[in-house]
Amino acid sequence: MVSTRKRQPKEEPEEPYAEEVEAVELEEAMGEIEDEVEPEPESRPRPRRTAKTRAPKRSSTAPVVQQKAPRRESSRRRDPRQRSLFSHLSTESISQKVTSTGGSILISLLAIGGLIVLFLLFASSRFFALKGVDVVWPEAKAGARPLLSADEVEAMVKPNVVARGVLNADLEKIREKLASYPLIREVEVARLLPDRLRVTIVERQPVALARKGNSVVCVDDEGVMFGDSTHWRGKMPPVLSGLAENGENASEKNRQWIMTYKRLMAELDQGDPPRSSLIDEIHFDEDQGVRLTLADKREAVLIGKEDFRTRLNVALDVLDAVRSKNAEALNVLRIGDAERLLSGAKIAYLNVTDPKRVIVGLDE
Repeated sequence: MVSTRKRQPKEEPEEPYAEEVEAVELEEAMGEIEDEVEPEPESRPRPRRTAKTRAPKRSSTAPVVQQKAPRRESSRRRDPRQRSLFSHLSTESISQKVTSTGGSILISLLAIGGLIVLFLLFASSRFFALKGVDVVWPEAKAGARPLLSADEVEAMVKPNVVARGVLNADLEKIREKLASYPLIREVEVARLLPDRLRVTIVERQPVALARKGNSVVCVDDEGVMFGDSTHWRGKMPPVLSGLAENGENASEKNRQWIMTYKRLMAELDQGDPPRSSLIDEIHFDEDQGVRLTLADKREAVLIGKEDFRTRLNVALDVLDAVRSKNAEALNVLRIGDAERLLSGAKIAYLNVTDPKRVIVGLDE
């Protein structure tokens, strides 16, 4: 008896998603291979699809599409009609470039030379001839007459300008010549085109008079000796001696003595009455310090390097006691040989570097 039970179809197990993706990738790869291989004729029968080659079931999730690798293009061959790189370096090409460059340089040099010639001709023309020099003293005191006049400055400048004109004038050479003049401390020279020059001068300002050889000259605050006594303005001060005229560090030594001189004069005039007018000459000595020569008595008074007014007052007291023949005052001042002083002995010098023990030197 034949069984009437219907045969149930056997359910195929669902393949996992990974297998589906692999099948899709395999099919795409096969498709690429088919693109590269020549297509077969249509007459060839198509292979029958079996269960093993059955297409995978479609999934709701889209498979990942891989991008195709770009195909390499075959290298292009150079066109034989195209010029090679080395053809640019041919002898003919190089010579043409050198000739062109040399011609350009020559033309430029000729143009520059022509401009220079025209400039020199124009600069030497009467248009730039010197017509005057403006002299300026920026640090001159109001109402004070400068040591140099404008005519003297112009006379020093003109010989270097007349032949060349203002435009061609060597300003540095003019400045150096003026700076070498003893009365000038600083100087600047400038053009005032087309026909004038401006000279700015800072003169040396004398702060004292000093002996230099057999003459008397001015000294500025830097210890530089210049000019003569005619360049001093105002009342004549005491004359300095002992300044270094030359040698190593002469300017520095003189500058130190000038500072001592200023301090001395300030101390002598601090009290009442002022004492600076009693001094005729001031001598500087590196070992003994300052030695004064009095104006009316002509005695030398050695006062050392400090306490100038006090020591000078002691010396003046001794001289007054001798003049008035005051023996008691001489004893108070502890002066030795008082009897000889009172008898009319001539005093050569007084050493008051120690005010409590005055030394009187007699002229034998």
